[in-house]
Order: sequence, then structure tokens, then C-alpha cells
Amino acid sequence: MGNFSDIDGIIFDMDGVIFDSERLGLQSWLEVGGRHGLEGVEENARKCIGRSTKDSMEILEAAYGDRVSIAELYKEAQLAFSELMEKNGMPLKKGAVTLLKWLRENNIKTALASSTSVMTVRKELDEAGLLEYFSVIVGGDMIERSKPQPDIYLLACDRLGVRPEKTFAVEDSYNGILAAYRAGMLPLLVPDLIEPNSEMLEMSACSFNDLEEALDWLKTTGIGPERT
Repeated sequence: MGNFSDIDGIIFDMDGVIFDSERLGLQSWLEVGGRHGLEGVEENARKCIGRSTKDSMEILEAAYGDRVSIAELYKEAQLAFSELMEKNGMPLKKGAVTLLKWLRENNIKTALASSTSVMTVRKELDEAGLLEYFSVIVGGDMIERSKPQPDIYLLACDRLGVRPEKTFAVEDSYNGILAAYRAGMLPLLVPDLIEPNSEMLEMSACSFNDLEEALDWLKTTGIGPERT
């Protein structure tokens, strides 16, 4: 795998990596799609994973724009998502807090780059008590081209003051892995709803079943204990 002891930092995606939110999102779309009698909702919703709101709206417009108002459909899905959140709370991915604490304790530069708007990202992190773990936060509304283009990761690296080629990017989706790879980073794959294909695995520096497993591996790289 190479020597990772001189890594500059680590940048996380949020949905599907820090929060187990993609399942709630998919559930919301299935509920709304069922109300309107739409077919193939799960397939099209999965295409939106890791994409910005603008890109997601375009995907849905192409699929259903001749039958329903996509703007109204999106509002319905957001409301359904909010109701699920109020009922169940935003679930954290296994090992997220432990990993973030370890990174902070070892003075490893940590940022977050999400296709979600930066205001929503900050709000959700704050509500979960995780905002303090990230010194830089970049949202999808801060860049012109969303994932799978590299823009969001290049901006996050610039603001974090790290070299892309010496920075890990923790991702769960194809679009996220491709964005990090195109940015010249070292993608770490922790799959969520999307089963990784061979291309995703080839682009990744390493893959893990969950964040606990990722932390165990990071501890072997030498990036933490020698930091000051």
C-alpha cells in the first residue's frame, strides 16, 4: 500500500460516511414516489447519491419531468426526510465519533466536503455535536461543478492547507471516490448503499467495512502518534 506516514490530513464526505442519512433519503424518495405512482424511484434516487441538489434535480427531471413538478416532488421528499429525522434522529455511522476524536487528539488536519449546502452541513454537524471536529467545511453550493468533478475536494484541500496527493478522502459513493481520485487524493472507500464496483476499488487507496476498521488501519500508518 505504500508509506502513508507523511500524510497532511483527511477530508470526509458527510452523507453515508459520517451520517447514516442516505438510507433515510432513499426511504423518503420511495414514499414520495409511491404517492405519485412513479416507477424506478429507487434506481433514480441512487443515481443522485453524492451529487449536488442541482445535479439531482436534473436527473429527476429527465426521469419524471413530463409527469410531475420536480420542484414540488423535491419539497415533498425533503419534508418526508425531516419527519423521519424528527422521529428517529440523524443516525451516525458506526465508529464516526471514535475516529474523529482520534484525529483531533493526534492533531491531524480534518475537513469535510459535502455536496449538501454548507448551511445544512453546519446545522446537521452542530446538532450532532460534531462541528468542532472539522477545521474546514465545504458545501456543494460553494463550487460550480459538483462531484464527480474534483472541485469540492480541491477547494477543501486549499482551505485546509494540505497537498491533495498527501491527503485522504473518505467516501462511500462512486461519484465521491471519482471526485477524490480526479483531485489527485488518496481515496478511502467505506461503502454504504452503493455496492463498490471494480473501478471504485481500483481508484481507492484502501477500502473498509466501516469507520472502526478504517481507524484501526490509520493507526498502523504512523500518521498520528508522531504529530505535535
